[in-house]
Amino acid sequence: MKTRKIQATVFGEDCTLTLADFDKSDRKKWKEIFDHWRTLKVSLNDYESRAPNFPEGLSEIAFCMWSGSSRLLKAYKLSNTSFDTFNSTTSRAEQIKATSIKKDVTSFGPKSKWDDLYFMDFYNDGKLDGRFSVYKIPNNLLYEAKVNSKEALTDQQTGKRRPRLSIKELAKEHGIKPLATNVQVW
Repeated sequence: MKTRKIQATVFGEDCTLTLADFDKSDRKKWKEIFDHWRTLKVSLNDYESRAPNFPEGLSEIAFCMWSGSSRLLKAYKLSNTSFDTFNSTTSRAEQIKATSIKKDVTSFGPKSKWDDLYFMDFYNDGKLDGRFSVYKIPNNLLYEAKVNSKEALTDQQTGKRRPRLSIKELAKEHGIKPLATNVQVW
């Protein structure tokens, strides 16, 4: 991992971003950490315990290794820093959501903001082997998605609540196909 600072314009604001970049030398380490997490997840089943969520460090770094984006570490002079990665080529702030279970329940903070949202599915038909599929979810579909019988995601965010929904179900409902499947970053 290498870090760098860049001057950028994000959400119309001039700012400085500290970013982490990953290359081939990070791939083996990613797989080692993934395997440790998977062992913990599976081992907790012995105690009928709830498994730990998929770590953002693993999903965001895997996304960066796949896409060439950079992970956001810090932002200066930027009013909203809720995004996860930044694509320096397109100057787009990216939100990364991931799951490792069959049916996801994804949540969003009331102030979450991004240019592009990507969803990573590590479930892989239950194999949980580190391979994943990547989806790009159109913002309009997400913001309009019903999170209960009366409210859409934006309604709950406006009410300063943390909306939850299944991005897998949203993608299926709207026929969104993955950008890539069976991705292996190690």
